[in-house]
Amino acid sequence: MSVARLRVGLSTVKLVSTATRLGDVLRELVDSYQIGDIFITESGEVRRWARVLVNGRSQEFLGGLSLELHDDDTLALVYPYTENF
Repeated sequence: MSVARLRVGLSTVKLVSTATRLGDVLRELVDSYQIGDIFITESGEVRRWARVLVNGRSQEFLGGLSLELHDDDTLALVYPYTENF
């Protein structure tokens, strides 16, 4: 199980936001669940090993954090490293 999922305590969350840009929605999400240190750098970029998917596709190929989101978009935050217990 990932560190982010352990902190949040859920595998899926629903976020209602008035923000329309991916970067703004992502900031709301990581701030709400205190997982910013896992996914976002101090300069506001997605960490190199973290993945942010929009409708199953990497944000890197869709316009980055400036991507405009729509009501039916689905985001997935993927942190590929897990703790070994």
